Amino acid sequence: SNDAPRASDLAPQGDVSNVADAGRSARNTRCSDVDWRFAAGRNRIVRNDRTLALGFEAFDNKDCTRALALFDTAWKKIGYDDAALMLARLHLYGLGTPKDGAQAAAWLEKVDAKPYDPARSDALASRIDAAFMLARMYDRGVGVAHDADKARAWYEKAAGYGYAPAQYQLGRAYYTGDGAPRDLKRAGAYFEAAARAGVPAAMFAAGRMLDLGEGVPADPAKAIVFYKEAALKGDPDAQFALGTYFYSGDIVGKDPATARKWFAAAARQGQPDAMFNLGVMAAHGEGGARDAATAYVMFDLARQAGHDGAAAALEALAPRLTAEERKRADAVLHPPRGQAGS
Repeated sequence: SNDAPRASDLAPQGDVSNVADAGRSARNTRCSDVDWRFAAGRNRIVRNDRTLALGFEAFDNKDCTRALALFDTAWKKIGYDDAALMLARLHLYGLGTPKDGAQAAAWLEKVDAKPYDPARSDALASRIDAAFMLARMYDRGVGVAHDADKARAWYEKAAGYGYAPAQYQLGRAYYTGDGAPRDLKRAGAYFEAAARAGVPAAMFAAGRMLDLGEGVPADPAKAIVFYKEAALKGDPDAQFALGTYFYSGDIVGKDPATARKWFAAAARQGQPDAMFNLGVMAAHGEGGARDAATAYVMFDLARQAGHDGAAAALEALAPRLTAEERKRADAVLHPPRGQAGS
């Protein structure tokens, strides 16, 4: 959003933390008459200016050179956060200008450095975007040199604003020790925070720590709650984990049909263990009809994905396939040219 900011946000001598209402008398603030005239003039420009909108229009039309110039003008005239964010992206990816990661980082830091009113959600959203983008750049070494400390600092800034994807990334860093000192307690806290905000991968990660008793006392029953929520949101690892519980009958009642359903859901997303388990169940007719062709396909896909036991299972099953079953399996694994992925 780029609604006209309140006058107090841009008053050079203003103290936004003490301003309850932009319409209050200047006598009750540290803003001078000059400040108020400046802000009023700026707001008139905002109401009449279409530079930012034209910049997005040019970008949508793939005229990135024009978009770059318009966003630069919009920043200079108004100081729009969205203009700076777009300038960062254009410089980072070399759209309308040569790639320049340092310039991209500088634009993002300008957004972060601007004074803002925490009550304005648009200002907060811009800061989150800037902090998270900087974190990803330093984390992955995109446009800038890889720097784990800087990446973590920017993730922490975004996480401090309550941004769940940043909380999840910090959880991963503290869990693996890659980018942060290994700290399972902090990892679990970040995973649970991101899980509460609805991040499926964080739900799975929090559940797995509870399942294995990593950094916390083992609590499989609570882990299953996290797995179920993540599985329903489509996380393939959680779908596989939930399937294993229904297959074994631990904690939940043994239910091969439900186990097979969850393995199938995860297998469709390429989860290697789920593909293997679905192959086993299909080969033996567990939780549904025996289907050797599907079993062969699953074992082969699991093998391609690096599953350790898949090659042996494939070798054992192959001689038992009928000609029709082999034909069905080959139609999936080796579709006629032009039909792959259809």
